[in-house]
Amino acid sequence: MTKHDTDAMQHFDPLGVGRAKRLHRTTRPVLLALALGIAPAWAEAPQTFVLQASGFDTALVANDQGRLIQEWPGRPQQIAPNRWLAVDFETSRSVWFDDTGRVSLRGPYVELRSDAPFERHPEDPDPIPLFTTWSEAGTGLMRADGSSFVDWQPGSGEWATTPHPQRYSWRSREAGERIFDARGQLRMQLAKGELRAAGPFPDRAQYLVCDLEPGTPCALRDEAGNTLWTERIDNLLPLDNGGWLGLQGRAWRRLDARGQLTGDRTLIYLVGYSSPRSRTLASEDLGSWPRWATEYRVIREDAEGIFASEADAVHGLMYPDGRFLAIAGATKGEEVCPGVWRTTMGEAGDKLVDADSHVLGPFAAYAWKEVDGRPEIRQAIAEDGQETLVDCRGKLLVQTPPLSRLSAEATGFFGTLADESQPRLWLDAGLGQHLLPKGTWIEQVSADGALLLVRSDAEGVRLYDVERQRFVGEPIRYAEALLPGGVVFLRDGYYGFMDADGVERLPPRYTAITPWGEDRLWTSRYLDNDAPGRMTTLRRMDGSVIASWLNASMNDSPMLRNLPNQGTLTELIGPTFERADGEYFGQQWVDRNGRTLFLAMHCKPGTSEAEGGVIEPLTGPARRRGADCIIPDDIRAAMAATTHD
Repeated sequence: MTKHDTDAMQHFDPLGVGRAKRLHRTTRPVLLALALGIAPAWAEAPQTFVLQASGFDTALVANDQGRLIQEWPGRPQQIAPNRWLAVDFETSRSVWFDDTGRVSLRGPYVELRSDAPFERHPEDPDPIPLFTTWSEAGTGLMRADGSSFVDWQPGSGEWATTPHPQRYSWRSREAGERIFDARGQLRMQLAKGELRAAGPFPDRAQYLVCDLEPGTPCALRDEAGNTLWTERIDNLLPLDNGGWLGLQGRAWRRLDARGQLTGDRTLIYLVGYSSPRSRTLASEDLGSWPRWATEYRVIREDAEGIFASEADAVHGLMYPDGRFLAIAGATKGEEVCPGVWRTTMGEAGDKLVDADSHVLGPFAAYAWKEVDGRPEIRQAIAEDGQETLVDCRGKLLVQTPPLSRLSAEATGFFGTLADESQPRLWLDAGLGQHLLPKGTWIEQVSADGALLLVRSDAEGVRLYDVERQRFVGEPIRYAEALLPGGVVFLRDGYYGFMDADGVERLPPRYTAITPWGEDRLWTSRYLDNDAPGRMTTLRRMDGSVIASWLNASMNDSPMLRNLPNQGTLTELIGPTFERADGEYFGQQWVDRNGRTLFLAMHCKPGTSEAEGGVIEPLTGPARRRGADCIIPDDIRAAMAATTHD
């Protein structure tokens, strides 16, 4: 045990008395760490979390420095990094505050319509998160500090983005749509029954406004309320040359800036997927350029519609200035990678074509499949089902044995050989190959890709070190959890731990072993010699003891586990102490060095009127609720940590 670990075992001092006495003990190691360029853990911004103590109606916001942040009533909710909202139902009030407890706004009762922030336009230059928020005044868009981005809108409806990065739509169910700018100013008001069929566009704050009935004229309006032109179109796309593509039925036609047909008026286009449609609300996504298009020549146009011959169809790419480049021999196109299309060329087979309409080579597969997190890679599936990895130009990236299946993982790929049913090929992040012996198969890979769990019918499970390209340690029958630092295994009904070098750091004598991030383990076991009770122990990855607690259980809190490295604190529960004056239920929150940062007690003397709760933080005054709850010395001692296993 290190000196720092010994210090962590000092008697819990909720009021911080004695902190100055301990300061000189940590100064020298910290200065050494800084001199070596190592940032101490506490040098990072403190982690905040929700502390739920028994005996308290609502949780409280606290941090991993042992301080209770929230000093006012209300149910807390973290809405963004460094931002919290507490809503008190009894007083119908809300408080918006940051990780330090600094209040930015005290306001009325509000409800967030979603736990997730409002999804802004991907090109919106303002990164501040927004929240759809309801109050008795209406529904508004609020910043994470509680300030108004767009003020309350009466009635029911929903907020949405538009094609313009900084135009925000309030879609009322009782009235017409309203569009606001980034300053919260109203820029466009539609009448009830009017439909925004297109716009506002990224470089033009203009709107195509239509009636719901197809075939009636639509008007292009600006934000000053002017009607720029009116035409019988159903949708609109802006072009770089100042003109437009206007949709009539299924056909797109080139229009000039005044909405008039321009260029060769006999040409129409199907751009992407087109189908006859009723008028619908404008899409938030205008798509990217160039895009696949089919050019037709009009043979008849009258009141019945526009008619063209399929025999005259020419296929190619359309560009943002409205230019169309035909691709000789192509009959169909599909974008299979950003800026790369698979084109059908009849007897010549399928080809890959780039954004400049240049043929890159053959499309030598039945299909391509995207790989999550690797946009430059595709899984190529052959006619016979075999799979390989290629880049976006169709180049084979790694020469593997024939594979019937490739399964993408976060750090590589599992490969199943063509004549087998289980994967025994591992392709690491750099596409290095690791082919395991015949008769084995890969069950799992660690989160960092460093270790594989490999099973065989003969030996059970073994650890495989990817970097050293060899097995480590003895076989085990059952693996409970594979970690970057080793594996938790089960043998004869008890759990043990083997590290990444194959060394059995903890023998199988524990009823549970739970990883805590990448550098800690929790173990639990019954006491020896049939003594009553059990021991819960916090350990390093080498198995050494940091601290132990008698008859306490680790609460695997999802909220704490979702923090980086599964959080800097863990909650320990119980036990319940029964005394002549009633029951005492204890909780404590400990850090990765075994130090208790918060100690809580729920005192239950027998009647609800006499119940009370207390939370003692490492820093600052205790927080109490209900009747006075005093933690007896013997219970405090029983909940204290020891250095024994």
